[in-house]
Amino acid sequence: MRRWTSFALNALLLVLLVLSVFAQAWALPHEVDTLVSVFPEVKPLAVPSIIWGVVAIACWQAVALIGLRLVVLIRDHRFDSSSYGWLRAMVGCLLAFIVLVVSAFIALSVMGYTTPGVMYGLIAGGLVA
Repeated sequence: MRRWTSFALNALLLVLLVLSVFAQAWALPHEVDTLVSVFPEVKPLAVPSIIWGVVAIACWQAVALIGLRLVVLIRDHRFDSSSYGWLRAMVGCLLAFIVLVVSAFIALSVMGYTTPGVMYGLIAGGLVA
């Protein structure tokens, strides 16, 4: 891998990690509070949605960290069969995210909060993973 490509990938992954920490720490709780103030009937979902969002973002953060490690391994020409564990870990994080999506889909369906925007968002998130 070329040095510039490695630098660009590392920079991109680091920027995504910083943005995701911002989303976890400030944007997600702020948006949930805003939504609850506009639609008070969704107040029972406020805390579970923040927890779900933080855990879901953490799955993608783990994927980004593993991606950083893989970029370093490839750049240094040390990617071999012993590195496949990192790929398995990445797949495991993606599977954990899919489990989160399915559990949220089921929980929201049981609770009767099946608005099209939320359901389509969950389906899209699962398909992206």
